Amino acid sequence: MSAVPARSTATRQRLLEAAGEVFAEDGFRKATIQRICGRAHANIAAAHYHFGDKERLYTAVIEYSDRLATEPLPAPVTAGRPEERLRKHLVSFLSRLLDRGRPAWHGRLMAREMMEPTAALDRLVRTKIRANHEHLAAIVRELLGPDAGEDTVRRCVLSIVGQCMFYRHSAPVIARLYPDLVPAEEIERIADHVTRFSVAAIRGLRARARKVGGSP
Repeated sequence: MSAVPARSTATRQRLLEAAGEVFAEDGFRKATIQRICGRAHANIAAAHYHFGDKERLYTAVIEYSDRLATEPLPAPVTAGRPEERLRKHLVSFLSRLLDRGRPAWHGRLMAREMMEPTAALDRLVRTKIRANHEHLAAIVRELLGPDAGEDTVRRCVLSIVGQCMFYRHSAPVIARLYPDLVPAEEIERIADHVTRFSVAAIRGLRARARKVGGSP
């Protein structure tokens, strides 16, 4: 009795893995169920049975990749000085960003999603990315002071995130420029640097605002 469910589960897993590879290679719009099923050694009926259609399969692939992350999403840190809270947040964020436990196709798939966004990106922003930005914004506001404008807060948050994302999206360049630098093995050091660099810049903005009598 258990053989059929086991085979069904195995087929679903093969479809997820194959779909991740094909979507990463071809993009959502060009990828076909036929090509995915061929790579998964499954028939089209099985793909429709497990996922319904290509869009739902794509969503399942994104969610599957997210579940494979060994590091949980960074939770809000409310205790301690803002500098230390920022560092803790960045360690967790970088650990997830540079996680080696995810499939090899994950990075390529997300790069394609940024260039050719689908409804999946809307869901990611709504359920994951926005929360990360809001956590950072709360820390940045505290560092900037009560008079900080929202535009400045937003730009500081984007600058901090951008520093982290560089280590993910520019990994091939980093490997060629600095072969001894392996970001996934230096998460603590990268978090320390991004924290010091960002806090110094934010303090500079705050000091400059005080000097000219305005708000950051």
